[in-house]
Amino acid sequence: MKKRHIVLAVLGVFLLSFAATDYYLRGQLYYTKRVVNFLYRTTWQAVLPSSGPVELYVRMHADQSYRRIHPDWTIRLGNAFDAAAKLFADEFDIRFMLLNIEAWERPEGMEDYADILRSAARNLGRRGAEISVIMTADEDEREPDDRWRDAGVAHRLGNCLVVGDDALLVHELGHLFGAVDYGEGAPGYDVRTTYSYQYAALTDAIDPENRDRILKHKYRWLW
Repeated sequence: MKKRHIVLAVLGVFLLSFAATDYYLRGQLYYTKRVVNFLYRTTWQAVLPSSGPVELYVRMHADQSYRRIHPDWTIRLGNAFDAAAKLFADEFDIRFMLLNIEAWERPEGMEDYADILRSAARNLGRRGAEISVIMTADEDEREPDDRWRDAGVAHRLGNCLVVGDDALLVHELGHLFGAVDYGEGAPGYDVRTTYSYQYAALTDAIDPENRDRILKHKYRWLW
């Protein structure tokens, strides 16, 4: 009996340490939720597959650079959201509902998208939403063919994303459902899909492989 209590105590300490480290590094128990959702998908959901629409609440946040470049930012983001929501509703029966569009002050000097994502995930707070979208804008002039420059980042199978180009909103939202990118040399690189680095900002089309990934991860227990 005593040995069992020791084993349970060690396991409990391990799980708490894992969750605490996960929260510190990612801000939203990212890996913890992935483990729980994987177990759910391969057990309960495998036995009793879910069906029907999924409804998810979204909050959009525009940082100071986005608001400076786009004075009509609330209208602009409302239109971008409506277009992305229609695509996901039509293609996947995933229904996004917008809770709010609001301003967010990005920490001064923070320009790397991965840093913005970590900061927002840890400090912003979703407040009743499943998904947080952070819109930013590059105030430096881009070269016409500068397609390799960072334009967005998302927690794959997470619930937070940063978009630096309005045309990539659908692209980044798909990453939350498991979609993957196709870099140069990858089999999907020459496919006209938003997940090819060659066409990412030129189309919202989603290739069959990523379509299957999104449908596979459409239902999850924890957001």
